[in-house]
Order: sequence, then C-alpha cells, then structure tokens
Amino acid sequence: MTTYKNKKIFSFFTNPVILSAITSLIVLGIFSGVLTADFVMWDDDINMFMIKKHGGLSLKNLYMAFTAFDSMSRYGPLSYLNQGAIYNFFHANPFGYHLVNWLFHGLSSGLLFLIIRNLIVIFLKHSKGVITAQWQINITAFLATLCWALHPLRVEPVAWVAGSGHNQALFFILLSTLCYIKAVISEYDKRLYICLIIAAFIFYTVSLLSQVIVITYFAVFFILDIFLFKRIGGANGWWKSQTAKRVLFEKLILAIPAIFTGVISVIVRIKSAGVSQPIITLSDFGLFDRIMQAMYVSLYYIWRHFYPVDLAPVYTTLISFNPQSMPFILSAFSVIALSIVLFIFRKRCPITFALWLSYIILLIPVMGCFEHPHFPVDRYSLVPSLCLSILVACGLISLIKNKHFFVISASISTVIICILSWLSYNQVKIWNNSELLFSHTIKTLGNDPNKDNIYSRLGIYLYEKDRKEDATINFNKALAIDPYHPMVHSYLAEKEYKNNNLTKSIYHYQKLLITKPNDFKIHYRLSELFDTLNKKKEAAYHFEQAVDLQRSSYSATSNAKKVIK
Repeated sequence: MTTYKNKKIFSFFTNPVILSAITSLIVLGIFSGVLTADFVMWDDDINMFMIKKHGGLSLKNLYMAFTAFDSMSRYGPLSYLNQGAIYNFFHANPFGYHLVNWLFHGLSSGLLFLIIRNLIVIFLKHSKGVITAQWQINITAFLATLCWALHPLRVEPVAWVAGSGHNQALFFILLSTLCYIKAVISEYDKRLYICLIIAAFIFYTVSLLSQVIVITYFAVFFILDIFLFKRIGGANGWWKSQTAKRVLFEKLILAIPAIFTGVISVIVRIKSAGVSQPIITLSDFGLFDRIMQAMYVSLYYIWRHFYPVDLAPVYTTLISFNPQSMPFILSAFSVIALSIVLFIFRKRCPITFALWLSYIILLIPVMGCFEHPHFPVDRYSLVPSLCLSILVACGLISLIKNKHFFVISASISTVIICILSWLSYNQVKIWNNSELLFSHTIKTLGNDPNKDNIYSRLGIYLYEKDRKEDATINFNKALAIDPYHPMVHSYLAEKEYKNNNLTKSIYHYQKLLITKPNDFKIHYRLSELFDTLNKKKEAAYHFEQAVDLQRSSYSATSNAKKVIK
C-alpha cells in the first residue's frame, strides 16, 4: 500500500503539466515584488497619460490601435488594446498593469518548460543508444527553464509597465512554438496536424501584433525542421519530396504575418516623425559602423548573462562609439570566430549550430541597424535568450550517460539558479518607484555625461512629491553637466511661472530658447511675461517672433497637405 502511494506521489510530481505549473509558481513567487510597485517616470507616465486620454476599450480605440500610424512609436495594436482592457478594470491603479505583466512572465515560464521538455524528447529519439529516465528529462527542462526565467535580465520587461508588450509577445510566441512542436509530433494524424499548424499561425500573428520583436521568429521554425526534426534536407531533400514541399509551405504561411507587420512597421516609422526616431541614413551612420554595432550587440547579450550586475533601464555605450576601438574589434572577432567554428562542426554538433543561428536571427530586430543612437536594453534579450536556455538543457542532457557528472552539473545549476533568484529579487526592488530606479541608474552610469537626463527625471519626480530641496539639488546636477538642458529649463520655467516668480521664469525660458529658437510657444510665453513686467519692447519682439513662427508653421502644414493631395 505504501509503495503504491509512493509511486502515485512520484508520478504526480513527474507529470509534465504539474511540473510546468510548479515552474510558473516558483517564478511568480520570486517576481511577486512587482505587484506592489508604482508606475515609474520612464515612459510609464506617458503611457498612462495616453491611456487616460483615450480611455478603455471601445470601437474607436479598436480602430485607432490598428490604424493611427502617425501617433505610434512602434506597431503593436494588441499591446495597446491589452492596456485599454486593464484600464477598464483598474483605471490608474498600477497593481492591475503589474499583475498582468507578472502573470504573462509566470505562464511563459511554464510554457518554456514544456517546450524544452518536448525538444529534449525529440532530440533523444534521434540519438541512438541513449536511454534516459523521465525524471532526468524533467529535471533538465526544469533547471534550464529557471536559468532563463529567474535571470535578472528578465526583471525590466516584467517590472516595467510600458514594456509589457514584450512579455505579451513572448507568451504568444511560446504558445505558437508549442503548437508547432506538437504539430510535427502529430504529423501522422492529418486533422490534428492541420489544427495545430493553424493554431501556431494564429498565435504567431497575435505575438507579432503585440510587439514586432518576434518578426524573424518564423525562420527559427525552419531551423528546427532542418537540425532537430529532420523534416527537410538529407533524405527528405530540400524541395522535391512531398515532405519538403509541405515544410516549405508551412514556412511561407508563417512568413505572411511577419512580412505584413514588417511593412506596417516601416510605414509607422515614416509617418510618425516626431513620435519615433526617424530612420537614419548611411551618410549619418555608415555601413561599417552598423556592422560593428551589430557584432557588439550579438556578443553583448551573451556576456551580459554571465555578468548580470549593475543592470539599469539604459546603457549609453552606443550613443557615441568608435567602431575601431578594442571592445568592438574583439566583439567582431569573437562572433566571426564562433560562427566559423560552429559551422565547421555543424554535423558533429548540429543543435549548437542551430541555436547559434537562431540566436543571431532573433537578435536582428534589436541590433539597431536602422537607428542611431541605439540602446542595448535588458528587454531586448527576452526572446534571443531562449536559445541560451535550450543550450543549458543540451549541456545537461549530454551528461546523462554519466550519472555522477549529471548530478554534479544539476547541483551546480541549482546553486546558480539560487544566485540568479537572489539577484532578480533585489533587482525587482529597484523598479519599485522612480526614486529608487533613477538613484540606482545614476550609480551605474558613474561619470557618464549622459546621466544628466536621469538627474532631470529624478528632480521632476521629487518636485512633484513636494521635496523641493532634493529636486533642486538634482536639477542643479543636471545643469552642471548640461547648462542648457531643455527638460530642466522647461520644467523650471513653467514651475516659476505658476509660482509667480516671473524673473526666474524668464531666465529659464531664455535658456530654453538657445536649444529651441524656433518654438513659437516659448516666444509667446516670454511676450506675456515681459508684458506683465511692463517691458513693452521685449514683449513686442517676442510676440512678433511668435506670430512669424506660427504663420510659417501654418504655411508649411498647408503646403504639405497640398503635396499629399
């Protein structure tokens, strides 16, 4: 009787679905601190302003989400609608937004466990003579999943409300991947196979409409077919056999939503001038510079996983860089050398080569090849890092023949996961509010002159919390780096104006004019201020400037409309 109960308990904890749920619960527990976090003044404030302006879900907002290209920075209508749906229930309460993001990450972790487990089973079927117990497969998938899910680089996309589209896109792309794997396994059942392929297509489309970071993911399915599933190439051929034709047709179908969102994204970039960064030309950012930047980014997201400390919402390495400097040369050499070595040994280590190819392909949308400056941020590692997680699983499963090596490796992995969990738990605290986030970011930037923007944001946050002395200290630190900082002068000018300190307000507006000489609103406000102080000559000058600039702006708009017509 006792033996039967033990077997029942053992089978309960080796059930893949139950282990998937346990994985999700562990991840949710470590990241539970995000539920008490506030919005941060790192686009969350802008995000909430837009949601409040347009309200929750409505037919009008549904239409706008898919068509208002000129007001978008990136195309992600389903992410926008998700935020609107949350607003219907939670309004401006940050808990609801963090809750959904938190749940997405937990569920994605459970899905990844099932995906890795299925990939291991398929891999072992192709590896003759390898007999593996189910508990070993489960432990391997479990540890590899936690190495990804509990990594500190996952904190930013989970804790940052404005970056929620990345988690939403990841969740649906993992659903698509799981459906695709199940479709390949069920090829003998034509009806089930078709249903699963259609589901994979739908989930992939939903993922793309959430965030375009997965635009190249359809190529990963093709790589899996070549190196793991063996559905194309080799005995099946590349296009003549029936199997190969079906595989190519699948990829063509999956590529359709990727091409569609790619075209829409280009249209959004062109039409949203002033909202998003314009596409940079080769004369401004040369081809060699772009290649070296891509090499740096490719290596960056590898070594960053081994050194996950001093993480911040922004890294300034690529704002201004010398492509011939040592970090970029070493990055290029490492990426090229690794690619050559893995290509040479692709028959001996096909999975490793496949993962490297997938990693590079998934990085393409976030390499910054069409923008300058580019910021290599933590959330951009979310999808490519899946390849590193699967590589961990491959490393553990390769030691399965020797039980001692396997146990030692699993134990080391467990220790590493505990360290990563501790780092992530502390990193979540940093995202609790704007003050903690900006204070931490200032420390990580050191003597970087680009931290003036962080000082200014921290100053605004403290001022709005009625901590005026602390705010002034940070404003002064920002102005010490950049005496003409537009955000600081704009904020102080308005504040002094509202407090009726007109002379101080004029001082800040005049400083602001140095960086924005053609802003008619500044000239108009200065004309008001000078007029109040009875300085008619200065008031008349700025009023004339405001009128001329407004007239020229109206004329330019009219001409643009005529050109469009």
